[in-house]
Amino acid sequence: MASIKNIIFDLCGPIITIDVGLIDKRLQQLGVKTELPYRKLYDIGLTKRFESNQMTTAQFCNELRQTLNTNISDEQICETWNTLIVSFKRKHQTILPKVHNHYRTFMLSNSDVVNAEYFTKYLGTTRQCFDEIFFSYMIGDRKPSENVFKHILAKHNLNADETLFIDDCEKHCIGAKKVGLNTIWLQKPKDICELFNDNGTLKQQI
Repeated sequence: MASIKNIIFDLCGPIITIDVGLIDKRLQQLGVKTELPYRKLYDIGLTKRFESNQMTTAQFCNELRQTLNTNISDEQICETWNTLIVSFKRKHQTILPKVHNHYRTFMLSNSDVVNAEYFTKYLGTTRQCFDEIFFSYMIGDRKPSENVFKHILAKHNLNADETLFIDDCEKHCIGAKKVGLNTIWLQKPKDICELFNDNGTLKQQI
């Protein structure tokens, strides 16, 4: 097996901590009566379609209002959609530049345009730790689709057997394995910092 030269990180979970329950809380503060509103939107496929760029932000907001029986504005919906971030641990901000010194690094996130724009600003200078950041809405497809991983490999001329994918979702890792990527399923409470030495190199070859 070839040694690892490239690393693709998932964003939400491994790098930043999120909680979609915060979206539910904000929607309820705005008067939405539906129980577990985010789950309802997810179950009808709305979030996945938005993350895959199958609809505009205006269309997303209209369908959300219809589904949740609410009259909140597009602006309120977009603001609510970005309340899901809990934290960006200092140790993650510290290790990522070190990792980037040793590997070509990329980020891949299933994110719609609203979240993606907010995430990009939220990451601040940490954006510089990645050769490129890929959001699913930009690709028009989302993990675990093989097409997403093939897109990154082709665009940057990466060898799959030299590339490691780190994600906290098992099915996403399964999708990555189908195109030949090495994977680490980062199960709680394991942290990305545990995978690397203090200088940013992987603790062991995959």
